[in-house]
Amino acid sequence: MYYRLLRNDVRRSKAITLTTMLFVAAAAMLVALAAILVVNLTGAIDTLMTQAKTPHFMQMHAGELDTVRLAAFAGQNQDVADFQAMEFLNLDGAQFVFTGGSLADSVQDNGLVVQSEKFDFLLDLDGQVISVADGEVYVPITYMQSGIARVGETMTVAGRPFTIAGALRDSQMQPLLSSSKRFLVSQNDFSALRQSGSVEYLIEFRLHDLENLGAFETAYTAAGLEANGPTLTYPLFRLFNGLSDGLMIAVILLVSALVIAIAFLCIRFTLLAKIEDDYREIGVMKEIGRAHV
Repeated sequence: MYYRLLRNDVRRSKAITLTTMLFVAAAAMLVALAAILVVNLTGAIDTLMTQAKTPHFMQMHAGELDTVRLAAFAGQNQDVADFQAMEFLNLDGAQFVFTGGSLADSVQDNGLVVQSEKFDFLLDLDGQVISVADGEVYVPITYMQSGIARVGETMTVAGRPFTIAGALRDSQMQPLLSSSKRFLVSQNDFSALRQSGSVEYLIEFRLHDLENLGAFETAYTAAGLEANGPTLTYPLFRLFNGLSDGLMIAVILLVSALVIAIAFLCIRFTLLAKIEDDYREIGVMKEIGRAHV
């Protein structure tokens, strides 16, 4: 009986039923899509940061560096699992010239680095640690996606020619929110271009337990160590990596909420319309019910 009533109701209001079903289906699809994107994004970020061995604590520093004092601090602090100080050769954007243009108008701090030996690795598109040869350069994937750089083309850095060997994935500086971008070159090429820019240091630590990050940051500050630059931590790297795509997911969720609200409004108005249409029949049924009582 219920099936017959439902079928007859659908036949009498096909347009309303179809519209309501479309809104409900669209809302369910958008919510499912957002959930899938969240899971995939979280997994991709975890995989990237695990493969790259992203530092738990990084202090950027411009100026003189006392490596002996830093090494002594790292050796005395029980939370430290590993420590390194990488050089970042900061160059003017106009010194990066591609076939399709230069980075003269870039707001990013572009610079050269060599591959790390301990952690904070720069990866290729297959997630492997890059080994770069003399005369080659690996370009941040952001510039490859924008089309300004292409694999196999020749670019010049401070007048020195390089062959673009591929794109690199950077667990620290890849996000658009990051103010710096790293180009990977060999040690020989880095040494040859060292006088073309200013060297900054990336003082990086890996801890035994990430939960002790706050205490370690306090200890680093209390020790009065080099700190002429921004301080970044593992949770911030994770946030930056997820924020760009996370905004898109947030928009999808917002649209999903609006579609769900519209679907509920459609159902509400449909029920009110049906009650209005069947008002007389409902009144008659009530009278019959009272008469039987």
